[in-house]
Amino acid sequence: MTADALLSPATVSGFVFGLGLIFSLGPQNLMLIQAGLTRSHPFAVASTGYVSEIALVTMGIGGFGTLLTHNPAISGMLQAACAGFLAWWGVRTLLAVSRTSHIETVASGRKSRLRAIGSMLAVTWLNPLVWFEAMFLVGVLSFSYGSEEQAGFAAGFLAASAIKFYGWSLAGLSLSRRFDHPIHRKRMDIVAGLVLILAALVLIANILKGA
Repeated sequence: MTADALLSPATVSGFVFGLGLIFSLGPQNLMLIQAGLTRSHPFAVASTGYVSEIALVTMGIGGFGTLLTHNPAISGMLQAACAGFLAWWGVRTLLAVSRTSHIETVASGRKSRLRAIGSMLAVTWLNPLVWFEAMFLVGVLSFSYGSEEQAGFAAGFLAASAIKFYGWSLAGLSLSRRFDHPIHRKRMDIVAGLVLILAALVLIANILKGA
């Protein structure tokens, strides 16, 4: 990719689009924050998510996203799966809080490196919302550009993604001392569960509105 392509409008568009997803309400962002808050290997977790994002975006501009564009039924099923996953993860988070005692909360605050990385892999590769954003939307939005500009769009998007992954981890890490008490982490989990359920309801409303 040439220097002109890196500074092209397509690259800027990809970067702006990626910035718009930084504050999206999903389990990926919440896990990045929680990894920082609990000091559960936040940079390893962020790097795992970011490398996965690169793979998904590559698949998106490689043609998989365009393939979904020509199959609206599959696109609709993917959006419905996104809503279901968000609702399931939210309920799962709230149930875990209600079943965890104070002693268990203290003991399980910090995850092992393997468990932290495994959790990020799960909320990335088993999460239809990530597939929809990183593969389908990037593939569709970059489709109007030429092959070199498509690569520029993807590069801009991934630059913004780097800010998202490492920025949220650093934000959680900077607040870790304030949220060091187990009751604060429990409250964080409750807020996270409610936010995920709300995001699922909003997505369902949008699906029904477009039906």
